[in-house]
Amino acid sequence: MNAGETAVLTGGRLEAVFYEFVKELRTFTLKHEISYEEYHRVLEFLAEVGAAGEVPLLMDVFLETMVDEVNNGRRPGTASCLEGPYYIAGAPLLEPPYVLPQRPNEPGEILLFSGNVRSTPGMPLVGATLDLWQADAGGGYSQFNYQTPRYNLRGLLQTDGQGRFEVRTVVPACYEIPKAGPTGKLLAALGRHAFRPAHLHVRLSHEGFEPLTTQLYIAGDPWIDSDVVGAVKPSLVTELRKHDSPADLEAHGLKRPHFTLSYDFALASRAV
Repeated sequence: MNAGETAVLTGGRLEAVFYEFVKELRTFTLKHEISYEEYHRVLEFLAEVGAAGEVPLLMDVFLETMVDEVNNGRRPGTASCLEGPYYIAGAPLLEPPYVLPQRPNEPGEILLFSGNVRSTPGMPLVGATLDLWQADAGGGYSQFNYQTPRYNLRGLLQTDGQGRFEVRTVVPACYEIPKAGPTGKLLAALGRHAFRPAHLHVRLSHEGFEPLTTQLYIAGDPWIDSDVVGAVKPSLVTELRKHDSPADLEAHGLKRPHFTLSYDFALASRAV
C-alpha cells in the first residue's frame, strides 16, 4: 500500500492527524527550547529503537493504554486492556478438557482458570472463543524468550452449552520487560522500574458481539500498583485461591496443591 492509497482509504484523516501531530511537536519544541544536541539525540534514540525491533515495545509502554481507552473506554461489558507485544496468531484450537500446551514438566504451580462468557444483559454465550496466552512461571513468553514449543501456554478454546469454560495452565509470573535495549535504557534514565505484574491475556469473540481483548491481574502482586505500562484496571484484578486439602484435590482430580482463578466476562452486542 502506498501513501496515496493510505490517504484515500482514510478519507483525509491521515493528513489531518499528521499535521496536527507535527503542530504539537513544533509547539513542544518551542516551549521546551529543544537544543540541536537534544534533537540529534532524539534522532539517534529513534534509530536505536528501530534497529532493536523495539517499536512495539516502546509504544506498549508509553502509548497503547491511551489507544485502548480511546477505542474501548465507553464500551459496556468487561473492561478491555492492551494486547501488548507478545501476541502470536495461529495458536491451536484445543479439545476439552482444556489444557494449554506445555513443555514436559512445565515449571510452576497448577492453575485452573474458569468462568463464564455472557452478553451484557446476562445471556450465556455458547461457543464463544477465548484466545489465551501468558508468561510462564519464569516470566517468559514462547517465541520471544524461548522458541519451542512454538505455542507453549497459548491456545484457543470455546465455551460449553452454558457459556462456561475451564482450562488448566500454570500460574504466570510477574516479569521485567526487556531492559538491555533503548526502551529499558530510557526507563532507567527516567528512574522507572521495568516490571509488569503477573497477568493472563484473553481475546474473546462470538458472532454478533464486539470482540474483546483484555488482561486479568492477580491481587497481591508486588507490582500491581506500579505496572510499567500503567495498564492495570481495578475491575480486572482477580483473586487466586489455593487448594491443598484432600477434599479439594479429589474434587479437582489432582494429586498436588494447586490454585484456581474464576472470572466472568461480558461481551457487548455489535451495533447493527
